[in-house]
Amino acid sequence: MNKINLQGLLSNQALFRHISPFELEALQKEVVKVELDKGLTLFQKGDIADGSYIVVYGLVKLGIPSSHGNDKVLELIRPGQSFGEAMLFLDEPYPFYAEALEPTLLLRLPKNALFRLLEQSPLIAKQMMAGLSSRLLGFMRDVERHSLQNAKQRVIDYLLQVSGIQGTANIRLELKKNLVASLLNLSPETLSRVLHQLVEDDLIQVSGSHIRITCPESLKVYQHGDALNFRHTPENLMKNNATARHFI
Repeated sequence: MNKINLQGLLSNQALFRHISPFELEALQKEVVKVELDKGLTLFQKGDIADGSYIVVYGLVKLGIPSSHGNDKVLELIRPGQSFGEAMLFLDEPYPFYAEALEPTLLLRLPKNALFRLLEQSPLIAKQMMAGLSSRLLGFMRDVERHSLQNAKQRVIDYLLQVSGIQGTANIRLELKKNLVASLLNLSPETLSRVLHQLVEDDLIQVSGSHIRITCPESLKVYQHGDALNFRHTPENLMKNNATARHFI
């Protein structure tokens, strides 16, 4: 951790890319590096919100705890993304917890430092508003998907999104099955059933936490209801059922 160049990290973040060297130097004195191992919690629901965070590398899960053990996954925060700003503006405690899903490095920007920076730089204020607006739009789209899409469409949408993020048709699931199901507002049983169906239709191949999308374009067509083009031939069923049993 001591070898990490804080100034370099800050200057490479989109939010701070256009600030002056003087502002960057002042910011560097107040930003705190936070390193989390996989499975560690950054803060709990109800904790006082005293800073916002930017993910440098790793993956952070924002979730709401459940007394039944089935936590609700709200969002995954990836490198370059930030979270926690809204609570600072509202002066409210965090309504979710934040947990590292893999080794993660974050930059913590204290509340007072953030507000002072926003007062000094209209450009940063504009960029932060754009980021918050994008997050809000994302939540609205999630509500729309959960309301209008069936289970199969949600799963396909998720697989295509992950494929786009990872830049490959051979994707690695970032979450265990129960967490993916929570993110999609499905039961784990429903998620497994949909994945088995997609395997039977020769649209994906599953091995543990890795999924290969055999043809992204065909998967998009299937998502929009053109399932009649996909036949359940005995050959496809025999070829893919064995692969489906390996799902996490």
